[in-house]
Amino acid sequence: MKIAVNLFLASPRSITGAFVYIQDILPALFKTNTENTYYLLGGSETIVYFKSLYGELPNVKFRVFDIRRDVLVNPIRAVRKLIAKVKNDYQTRENIIADEVKTYLRKQNIELYFSPSQTIFPHDLGTIQAVTVILDLQFDYFPENFSSDYLKKRRRDARHAVERSNCLIAISEYTKKTLEEKYNAPSEKIKVIYWAPQELKKEPVTLNLPQDFVFFPAAIWPHKNHRILIKALGLLKDRFPSLRAVCTGTIKSRGLKNELQQLAESEGIGDRILFAGFVSDGDMRFIYTHAKALVFPSSFEGFGMPLVEAFQFGLPVIAADNSSITEVIDGSGILVPTGDAEALAEAIERILTDKNLCDELIQKGRERAKLFSWDKAARETLDVFNATVRMPRDRRARTA
Repeated sequence: MKIAVNLFLASPRSITGAFVYIQDILPALFKTNTENTYYLLGGSETIVYFKSLYGELPNVKFRVFDIRRDVLVNPIRAVRKLIAKVKNDYQTRENIIADEVKTYLRKQNIELYFSPSQTIFPHDLGTIQAVTVILDLQFDYFPENFSSDYLKKRRRDARHAVERSNCLIAISEYTKKTLEEKYNAPSEKIKVIYWAPQELKKEPVTLNLPQDFVFFPAAIWPHKNHRILIKALGLLKDRFPSLRAVCTGTIKSRGLKNELQQLAESEGIGDRILFAGFVSDGDMRFIYTHAKALVFPSSFEGFGMPLVEAFQFGLPVIAADNSSITEVIDGSGILVPTGDAEALAEAIERILTDKNLCDELIQKGRERAKLFSWDKAARETLDVFNATVRMPRDRRARTA
């Protein structure tokens, strides 16, 4: 089978959950079935990055769709793209790329278009079979965190993915449920395939970390609820004066980060919260193996990869009881009401003082982690590919 992989919206400069997923699922797919040929499509920077990883594999091909390439092979198209860019005409630019992509798919006899990061780009793909991974619909549940233009685009893209895809892969039962509720996606069209722990490389440790700390890996977004963690530590500051919190993840909003730092100061724990930003694999491994607990107060997750990573590393988990978090933990961690700082503080205190509870959660977590693997995810994804390609080309389920 010949499979195109849509990497147009992926960038090594933005290490989002979607990008981490792409980095883990692709090598698993390449390894699981070496008879398929994968054509990675995207901009120059992204393709150069993935070519450095998989360029020597015989079943992986690469195609750059970039104005700099057009200057050499199709100057007229380069001029058209440049004009569209100068005019900020997104739709014309997408139409030009769509024609280019369809021509390439046809010449290579590609049978399937795989979009691993929620959005089909370009929209107009002709009649090729399409499989799209839906990560989450957070924008529909927390619209206040986004601009009106962003919301309009994300909802349009989600609606198009539901209507155009022959099959949707949801990364949790919760995500499947939200697709059905928000976009009337037919249940039979959605396959749930869980993520697995990120493959963290063994690299040197560069962070200088405190002796006693809890860990929260999450980009700084309002719905991640860093405020609740800070308030919980404020409640514990006298009983556990050496306790710190290490927070990793992209700082999406500098303003929000400053607000969180001010909150920590007002709680009297300004020196007990470390915002480390994006860290290396080596530092992440070190944090997972030395933290007292993973504390995850997020209000919304499509899956929650750090939960499974913590299970794998033998780290007790405390998390908010909502969305896919409840589903992923499934009795292997402590769940607290979302937004309840007192309940979170109480759970942290239990972890710090009850060794039997810690040992029990560690054991349950390790057993739970065994259910999640990229090899399993790859096999299930390939089953979806095979079933989709066998469908008649004109069979596309539409929203009700």
